[in-house]
Amino acid sequence: MTLLQQPLVVVCLNVVLLVCGQIVWKIALTRMPLTGLTNLGAVLMQPYILAGCLLYAVATLIWFYALSKFDLSRVYPLQSIAYVFGALFGWLIFKESFSSSQLVGLFLLVGGAFLLAK
Repeated sequence: MTLLQQPLVVVCLNVVLLVCGQIVWKIALTRMPLTGLTNLGAVLMQPYILAGCLLYAVATLIWFYALSKFDLSRVYPLQSIAYVFGALFGWLIFKESFSSSQLVGLFLLVGGAFLLAK
């Protein structure tokens, strides 16, 4: 069985690309916040915004592959791992903080996703 035949590998690749897209969007919007329709065009044309869109496009193609090969009921719960990665990178890159209830919620997400995906 090759790596692309394993649902966890395919979904994790998809999730990593989605989270990377969110990270580059956050970087772009930190540099130039969206303040309204007046600066929407300038915000959308930032290189990091465009890079995030490209990452999302590739992630979507990978998701199409996942849906064509695996049961939706197995792969979709694994998507919730994106919340965990997003929170982790928010903490690592943007110095965001967690409450104890958020940490418990992240652990529950991971456990629940893997139980549903089996």
